[in-house]
Amino acid sequence: MISEIDTLMQHWAEQTRRCGMEASLSSPMGTLMEFAGGMPRNLPGPRELMANGAGPDHIAREIEAALARLEHRGERGQLLVKLASLRYLPVPALSVPRQMQLLGLPSTADRTYRNWVQSLHEQVMSDLLRRAHLRAA
Repeated sequence: MISEIDTLMQHWAEQTRRCGMEASLSSPMGTLMEFAGGMPRNLPGPRELMANGAGPDHIAREIEAALARLEHRGERGQLLVKLASLRYLPVPALSVPRQMQLLGLPSTADRTYRNWVQSLHEQVMSDLLRRAHLRAA
């Protein structure tokens, strides 16, 4: 299942690069309700605009919401969101040693880096499953 999360994260990055996470006319209260209290920053506007290609698709928005909730979980969550940005957003992609350097990890901490990536994927997956369950209820 983690490889699927990696694929979703890559999709999120592609959508973010293509569309940004901004559009127009968003409602703070509607956004707060839509994302179950974990309001991401710079969220796109109404769904009608996004349906016409003015913003990222639903999957990318779900990943963004999961990252926003993760970012609100303290220093560790913020670090994992930074990892997501460094790992998935840059074009061309940053090397693992460069990501580690930007995260403040020593070059010998490859195992720590891999554990952080695993934790990022697990926490995003957990939040996506939680959100899907809330929607189904």
